[in-house]
Amino acid sequence: MSIAARGAAYADIDNDGRLDILLTTNAGPAYLFRNAVGTSHNAIRIRIVGTRSNRDGIGAVVKVQAANSSGWQMVRSGSSYCSQSELILTFGLGKASQADSVEITWPSGQRDTLHNLKANANYAIEEGGNILGSRPLKK
Repeated sequence: MSIAARGAAYADIDNDGRLDILLTTNAGPAYLFRNAVGTSHNAIRIRIVGTRSNRDGIGAVVKVQAANSSGWQMVRSGSSYCSQSELILTFGLGKASQADSVEITWPSGQRDTLHNLKANANYAIEEGGNILGSRPLKK
């Protein structure tokens, strides 16, 4: 199959902690590639809400430490030509049952650190370190 693609975006369409991909084509249909790979690994999803910084937290850097591993991502928009991926950040935690620390460096320069966030959940975190809400992932 040959596809002339014009845009690709990722999002967790089914809230299971695994990112899915939507591909748009030139004068054709869109294709959703759902990540249905079974896994016993854990994940955490972070949506940030700026107060002093911009509301979507674009430009913020989020670092997650869990067990003996760590990772970081920057909240950004415009990730591909003719598309926009979700602004929620997804971090794989492997077998760890929690994120030991989540550090957010906001565009305003403020730095917030939260500890012991349970795995397999979505968190909304406001600038200042307040957790606005959480809900479980579908596992």
